[in-house]
Amino acid sequence: MFGKRVMPAAAQSTSRQELPVDSDGKRRVFGEAVFAGKHGDMLRTLGIDLNHPANVIPDAAEFDRRVKESLAKQDARRTQIETELMRTHGHNAIRPFFILAEPVFNGPLGQWLIRLMNLLPYDDWNIVYLPLDRATQAAMGGLPLHPCQSIGPIDELMCQQIGTFHSQYLDAKQKVDQHVKDVGPVAAKDLIARFVAYVDAMPPRILAHVEKVRPMIIDLIADVQNQSGKA
Repeated sequence: MFGKRVMPAAAQSTSRQELPVDSDGKRRVFGEAVFAGKHGDMLRTLGIDLNHPANVIPDAAEFDRRVKESLAKQDARRTQIETELMRTHGHNAIRPFFILAEPVFNGPLGQWLIRLMNLLPYDDWNIVYLPLDRATQAAMGGLPLHPCQSIGPIDELMCQQIGTFHSQYLDAKQKVDQHVKDVGPVAAKDLIARFVAYVDAMPPRILAHVEKVRPMIIDLIADVQNQSGKA
């Protein structure tokens, strides 16, 4: 299953110690104590309330629940497509092909995508259903056959490209953190507001990038199969 946690136990323990648990059992970037103090009003003016999705840090159980829910929805979508293909064409051998595959999601990039960007591996944006046999291929309008294996160069390229987004996020966060440390959160509120808007805009940017490269990847698979005589 995609989205496996790879954070070392020691690091998890340190993270939990740094952020206390609120009265409802949740951990937050800005907890109840912060919102009850002088910075609460400032955070609200920035559009961040106590239960803002970006403010609540999912624990291990919530992390797993999100990924499993995404997987269950994908299974339901695949079953629906299989049913319709069987009804209309009599063939339905398909398998999901993931644009961002295990090398992306089973590492630090995957945790960032799921936990902070709320981009789940089994949702529609990351999947193209490809046929497994000739009859289903004909029914699906000639899509390339599923390669049934990892495509190393594509996975490496996706890691690099998503890694660029991740680096941009980390660089922006480091600048904000340093500015807040230098002048305090109240004086830095304008920069914080711009950072919040920047982070909110990043998931659509990632989705747009995946949408752009998706047909290129499928065309590449088709071209390779054509050249090898498998298409």
